[in-house]
Amino acid sequence: MTNRFKLGGQVMLALIGLAGATQAQTLEMVVPFSAGGGTDTVARVFEQPFAAALERTVVIRNNAGASGTIGAAAVAAADADGNTVGYLPIGPVAIQPSLRETSYGLDDFSYICQTTSTPVFLLQSAKADKETLGDWVDQGTSDRVVYGSSGPGTIPHLAMAAFASAAGLKAVHLPFDGTGMAMNAMAGGEIDLFVDTATVLEANDVKALAVFAAERVDAYPDIPTMAEAGFDLEFSVWQGLFGPAGLSDEAKDGFAQACKAAVESEAFADLAAKTNTGIRYQGPEQFEAFVRKNTQMNVEILKEAGLVK
Repeated sequence: MTNRFKLGGQVMLALIGLAGATQAQTLEMVVPFSAGGGTDTVARVFEQPFAAALERTVVIRNNAGASGTIGAAAVAAADADGNTVGYLPIGPVAIQPSLRETSYGLDDFSYICQTTSTPVFLLQSAKADKETLGDWVDQGTSDRVVYGSSGPGTIPHLAMAAFASAAGLKAVHLPFDGTGMAMNAMAGGEIDLFVDTATVLEANDVKALAVFAAERVDAYPDIPTMAEAGFDLEFSVWQGLFGPAGLSDEAKDGFAQACKAAVESEAFADLAAKTNTGIRYQGPEQFEAFVRKNTQMNVEILKEAGLVK
Protein backbone atom coordinates (compact mmCIF):
# COMPACT_ATOMS: atom_id res chain seq x y z
CA MET A 1 0.00 0.00 0.00
CA THR A 2 1.30 3.43 -0.86
CA ASN A 3 2.62 5.26 2.18
CA ARG A 4 0.87 8.64 2.37
CA PHE A 5 4.11 10.14 3.61
CA LYS A 6 6.19 8.80 0.69
CA LEU A 7 8.23 11.57 -0.85
CA GLY A 8 7.78 12.56 -4.48
CA GLY A 9 10.62 13.36 -6.83
CA GLN A 10 10.67 17.06 -5.92
CA VAL A 11 11.07 16.33 -2.22
CA MET A 12 13.77 13.76 -2.89
CA LEU A 13 15.79 16.29 -4.86
CA ALA A 14 15.53 18.75 -1.98
CA LEU A 15 16.66 16.10 0.47
CA ILE A 16 19.64 15.25 -1.72
CA GLY A 17 20.65 18.87 -1.26
CA LEU A 18 20.18 18.48 2.48
CA ALA A 19 22.62 15.61 2.51
CA GLY A 20 25.37 17.97 1.37
CA ALA A 21 25.24 19.84 4.68
CA THR A 22 26.79 18.61 7.91
CA GLN A 23 23.74 16.96 9.43
CA ALA A 24 22.96 14.77 12.35
CA GLN A 25 20.36 12.08 11.82
CA THR A 26 18.37 13.60 14.70
CA LEU A 27 16.58 16.89 14.11
CA GLU A 28 15.70 18.97 17.18
CA MET A 29 12.34 20.73 17.10
CA VAL A 30 12.06 23.48 19.71
CA VAL A 31 8.58 24.19 21.12
CA PRO A 32 8.56 27.41 23.20
CA PHE A 33 5.89 26.31 25.66
CA SER A 34 5.48 23.52 28.21
CA ALA A 35 4.57 19.96 27.33
CA GLY A 36 0.83 19.40 27.22
CA GLY A 37 -0.09 22.94 26.19
CA GLY A 38 -1.89 23.94 23.01
CA THR A 39 1.19 24.59 20.89
CA ASP A 40 2.93 21.46 22.16
CA THR A 41 -0.11 19.28 21.43
CA VAL A 42 -0.23 20.37 17.80
CA ALA A 43 3.55 20.16 17.41
CA ARG A 44 3.64 16.54 18.61
CA VAL A 45 1.04 15.46 16.07
CA PHE A 46 2.81 17.46 13.33
CA GLU A 47 6.18 15.94 14.24
CA GLN A 48 5.26 12.37 13.34
CA PRO A 49 4.36 12.78 9.64
CA PHE A 50 7.02 15.50 9.31
CA ALA A 51 9.71 13.09 10.53
CA ALA A 52 8.39 10.34 8.26
CA ALA A 53 8.56 12.63 5.23
CA LEU A 54 12.11 13.70 6.10
CA GLU A 55 13.16 10.17 6.95
CA ARG A 56 14.88 11.57 10.03
CA THR A 57 14.35 11.24 13.76
CA VAL A 58 12.76 14.39 15.17
CA VAL A 59 13.03 15.13 18.89
CA ILE A 60 10.88 17.82 20.49
CA ARG A 61 12.55 20.03 23.08
CA ASN A 62 10.21 22.14 25.22
CA ASN A 63 11.98 25.40 26.01
CA ALA A 64 9.35 27.42 27.85
CA GLY A 65 9.37 30.81 29.52
CA ALA A 66 8.87 34.54 28.99
CA SER A 67 5.76 34.13 26.82
CA GLY A 68 7.57 31.85 24.42
CA THR A 69 10.50 34.18 23.76
CA ILE A 70 13.10 31.92 25.42
CA GLY A 71 12.34 29.08 23.01
CA ALA A 72 12.16 31.43 20.02
CA ALA A 73 15.54 32.89 20.99
CA ALA A 74 17.01 29.38 21.10
CA VAL A 75 15.89 28.77 17.52
CA ALA A 76 17.27 32.10 16.34
CA ALA A 77 20.62 31.43 18.02
CA ALA A 78 21.03 27.86 16.73
CA ASP A 79 23.56 26.91 14.08
CA ALA A 80 22.09 27.05 10.58
CA ASP A 81 23.21 23.51 9.85
CA GLY A 82 19.80 21.96 9.32
CA ASN A 83 19.73 20.25 12.72
CA THR A 84 17.43 22.67 14.59
CA VAL A 85 13.97 24.02 13.79
CA GLY A 86 11.30 25.65 15.91
CA TYR A 87 7.55 25.09 15.95
CA LEU A 88 6.49 28.60 16.91
CA PRO A 89 3.13 30.39 17.22
CA ILE A 90 2.32 34.03 16.56
CA GLY A 91 3.11 35.42 20.03
CA PRO A 92 6.87 35.00 20.41
CA VAL A 93 7.50 35.85 16.74
CA ALA A 94 5.07 38.60 15.75
CA ILE A 95 4.00 40.23 19.05
CA GLN A 96 6.37 39.79 21.99
CA PRO A 97 9.47 41.38 20.35
CA SER A 98 7.45 44.61 20.17
CA LEU A 99 6.52 44.41 23.84
CA ARG A 100 9.82 43.40 25.42
CA GLU A 101 13.50 43.42 24.63
CA THR A 102 14.43 40.17 22.90
CA SER A 103 17.70 38.88 21.54
CA TYR A 104 16.12 38.25 18.15
CA GLY A 105 13.99 39.90 15.49
CA LEU A 106 12.33 38.88 12.24
CA ASP A 107 15.64 38.84 10.38
CA ASP A 108 17.02 36.17 12.73
CA PHE A 109 14.79 33.41 11.35
CA SER A 110 14.52 31.31 8.22
CA TYR A 111 10.87 30.92 7.28
CA ILE A 112 9.95 27.35 6.40
CA CYS A 113 6.16 26.99 6.40
CA GLN A 114 2.90 27.96 8.02
CA THR A 115 0.90 25.05 9.43
CA THR A 116 -2.21 26.49 11.09
CA SER A 117 -4.42 29.57 11.17
CA THR A 118 -7.30 29.47 13.64
CA PRO A 119 -9.68 32.46 13.57
CA VAL A 120 -10.91 34.02 16.77
CA PHE A 121 -14.47 34.89 17.74
CA LEU A 122 -16.02 37.83 19.59
CA LEU A 123 -17.71 36.33 22.63
CA GLN A 124 -20.25 37.45 25.21
CA SER A 125 -21.80 35.63 28.14
CA ALA A 126 -24.69 33.41 27.09
CA LYS A 127 -26.68 35.18 29.80
CA ALA A 128 -26.05 38.68 28.43
CA ASP A 129 -29.05 40.77 27.42
CA LYS A 130 -27.53 41.65 24.04
CA GLU A 131 -28.34 39.75 20.85
CA THR A 132 -26.00 41.14 18.22
CA LEU A 133 -22.70 42.89 17.69
CA GLY A 134 -24.66 46.02 16.84
CA ASP A 135 -26.20 46.03 20.30
CA TRP A 136 -22.74 46.31 21.87
CA VAL A 137 -21.74 49.03 19.40
CA ASP A 138 -24.84 51.00 20.40
CA GLN A 139 -23.97 50.67 24.08
CA GLY A 140 -20.24 51.18 23.65
CA THR A 141 -20.55 54.42 21.76
CA SER A 142 -22.68 55.98 24.50
CA ASP A 143 -21.57 54.12 27.61
CA ARG A 144 -18.53 52.04 28.53
CA VAL A 145 -17.92 48.43 27.57
CA VAL A 146 -15.47 46.30 29.55
CA TYR A 147 -13.55 43.64 27.67
CA GLY A 148 -11.16 41.07 29.02
CA SER A 149 -8.07 39.40 27.64
CA SER A 150 -5.69 36.60 28.58
CA GLY A 151 -2.95 39.20 28.97
CA PRO A 152 -1.68 42.43 27.38
CA GLY A 153 -0.47 41.94 23.83
CA THR A 154 -2.18 38.60 23.28
CA ILE A 155 -4.34 37.99 20.22
CA PRO A 156 -7.54 38.29 22.33
CA HIS A 157 -6.31 41.72 23.41
CA LEU A 158 -5.18 42.90 19.97
CA ALA A 159 -8.33 41.76 18.19
CA MET A 160 -10.63 43.38 20.74
CA ALA A 161 -8.57 46.59 20.82
CA ALA A 162 -8.77 46.84 17.03
CA PHE A 163 -12.53 46.32 17.11
CA ALA A 164 -13.00 48.88 19.90
CA SER A 165 -11.02 51.43 17.90
CA ALA A 166 -12.82 50.74 14.62
CA ALA A 167 -16.24 50.93 16.28
CA GLY A 168 -15.43 53.98 18.39
CA LEU A 169 -16.28 52.20 21.64
CA LYS A 170 -15.68 53.65 25.08
CA ALA A 171 -13.91 50.44 25.94
CA VAL A 172 -12.04 49.48 29.11
CA HIS A 173 -9.47 46.67 28.94
CA LEU A 174 -9.26 44.30 31.89
CA PRO A 175 -6.38 41.81 31.46
CA PHE A 176 -6.27 38.46 33.23
CA ASP A 177 -3.58 35.86 33.81
CA GLY A 178 -4.97 33.37 31.33
CA THR A 179 -8.26 32.51 29.65
CA GLY A 180 -9.72 30.54 32.55
CA MET A 181 -9.73 33.53 34.87
CA ALA A 182 -11.25 35.70 32.16
CA MET A 183 -14.07 33.23 31.62
CA ASN A 184 -14.81 33.25 35.35
CA ALA A 185 -14.95 37.04 35.21
CA MET A 186 -17.36 36.92 32.27
CA ALA A 187 -19.60 34.45 34.09
CA GLY A 188 -19.63 36.83 37.05
CA GLY A 189 -20.49 39.85 34.93
CA GLU A 190 -17.11 41.53 35.49
CA ILE A 191 -16.41 41.80 31.77
CA ASP A 192 -18.77 42.15 28.82
CA LEU A 193 -16.77 40.85 25.88
CA PHE A 194 -13.87 38.53 25.16
CA VAL A 195 -12.11 37.22 22.06
CA ASP A 196 -10.77 33.69 21.61
CA THR A 197 -10.86 30.54 19.50
CA ALA A 198 -13.64 28.01 19.02
CA THR A 199 -12.09 25.85 21.73
CA VAL A 200 -13.01 28.49 24.32
CA LEU A 201 -16.42 28.94 22.70
CA GLU A 202 -17.17 25.24 23.05
CA ALA A 203 -15.85 24.91 26.61
CA ASN A 204 -17.73 27.79 28.22
CA ASP A 205 -21.21 29.22 28.61
CA VAL A 206 -20.67 31.94 26.01
CA LYS A 207 -22.19 33.08 22.73
CA ALA A 208 -20.23 34.05 19.62
CA LEU A 209 -21.33 37.32 18.00
CA ALA A 210 -18.88 37.36 15.08
CA VAL A 211 -15.73 35.75 13.74
CA PHE A 212 -12.58 37.69 12.82
CA ALA A 213 -12.20 35.94 9.45
CA ALA A 214 -12.68 36.73 5.77
CA GLU A 215 -15.38 34.08 5.45
CA ARG A 216 -17.77 32.31 7.78
CA VAL A 217 -16.33 29.22 9.43
CA ASP A 218 -17.80 25.99 8.05
CA ALA A 219 -18.35 24.56 11.52
CA TYR A 220 -20.25 27.70 12.58
CA PRO A 221 -22.19 28.83 9.50
CA ASP A 222 -24.63 30.99 11.51
CA ILE A 223 -21.93 33.20 13.01
CA PRO A 224 -21.32 36.27 10.80
CA THR A 225 -17.91 37.70 10.00
CA MET A 226 -16.77 41.04 11.39
CA ALA A 227 -16.85 42.35 7.81
CA GLU A 228 -20.57 41.56 7.58
CA ALA A 229 -21.04 43.84 10.57
CA GLY A 230 -19.08 46.60 8.83
CA PHE A 231 -15.62 46.03 10.32
CA ASP A 232 -12.82 44.82 8.05
CA LEU A 233 -10.94 42.93 10.75
CA GLU A 234 -9.22 39.55 10.55
CA PHE A 235 -7.30 37.93 13.41
CA SER A 236 -6.13 34.38 13.90
CA VAL A 237 -3.85 32.32 16.08
CA TRP A 238 -1.27 30.87 13.70
CA GLN A 239 1.68 28.53 13.99
CA GLY A 240 4.55 27.61 11.72
CA LEU A 241 7.97 26.09 11.32
CA PHE A 242 11.07 28.28 11.54
CA GLY A 243 14.81 27.76 11.39
CA PRO A 244 17.72 30.02 12.29
CA ALA A 245 18.67 32.67 9.72
CA GLY A 246 21.12 31.44 7.12
CA LEU A 247 19.53 28.06 6.53
CA SER A 248 20.51 26.90 3.04
CA ASP A 249 17.90 26.97 0.28
CA GLU A 250 18.23 23.20 -0.06
CA ALA A 251 17.57 22.63 3.62
CA LYS A 252 14.70 25.09 3.69
CA ASP A 253 13.06 23.54 0.62
CA GLY A 254 13.44 20.03 2.02
CA PHE A 255 11.86 21.04 5.30
CA ALA A 256 9.06 22.88 3.49
CA GLN A 257 8.16 19.87 1.37
CA ALA A 258 8.12 17.63 4.44
CA CYS A 259 6.04 20.24 6.24
CA LYS A 260 3.49 20.21 3.41
CA ALA A 261 3.27 16.42 3.64
CA ALA A 262 2.69 16.68 7.40
CA VAL A 263 0.02 19.37 7.08
CA GLU A 264 -1.79 17.26 4.49
CA SER A 265 -1.56 14.08 6.57
CA GLU A 266 -4.57 12.27 7.99
CA ALA A 267 -3.19 12.56 11.53
CA PHE A 268 -2.95 16.35 11.31
CA ALA A 269 -6.43 16.62 9.80
CA ASP A 270 -7.84 14.49 12.62
CA LEU A 271 -6.25 16.70 15.25
CA ALA A 272 -7.52 19.84 13.55
CA ALA A 273 -11.07 18.51 13.53
CA LYS A 274 -10.94 17.50 17.19
CA THR A 275 -9.43 20.78 18.42
CA ASN A 276 -11.10 23.26 16.02
CA THR A 277 -7.68 24.16 14.65
CA GLY A 278 -7.62 25.69 11.18
CA ILE A 279 -5.11 24.11 8.79
CA ARG A 280 -3.19 26.43 6.49
CA TYR A 281 -0.02 25.69 4.56
CA GLN A 282 2.18 28.43 3.13
CA GLY A 283 5.66 27.84 1.74
CA PRO A 284 8.80 29.80 2.68
CA GLU A 285 8.35 32.99 0.62
CA GLN A 286 4.62 33.35 1.24
CA PHE A 287 5.03 32.57 4.93
CA GLU A 288 7.78 35.16 5.42
CA ALA A 289 5.72 37.85 3.68
CA PHE A 290 2.72 36.94 5.83
CA VAL A 291 4.68 37.06 9.11
CA ARG A 292 6.24 40.43 8.31
CA LYS A 293 2.89 41.95 7.35
CA ASN A 294 1.18 40.47 10.40
CA THR A 295 3.92 41.79 12.70
CA GLN A 296 3.60 45.32 11.34
CA MET A 297 -0.18 45.22 11.79
CA ASN A 298 0.27 44.09 15.39
CA VAL A 299 2.75 46.92 16.06
CA GLU A 300 0.22 49.51 14.88
CA ILE A 301 -2.48 48.07 17.14
CA LEU A 302 -0.09 47.96 20.11
CA LYS A 303 0.77 51.61 19.51
CA GLU A 304 -2.86 52.61 19.36
CA ALA A 305 -3.50 50.66 22.57
CA GLY A 306 -0.68 52.58 24.25
CA LEU A 307 1.44 49.48 24.89
CA VAL A 308 4.38 50.59 22.73
CA LYS A 309 5.64 53.96 21.50
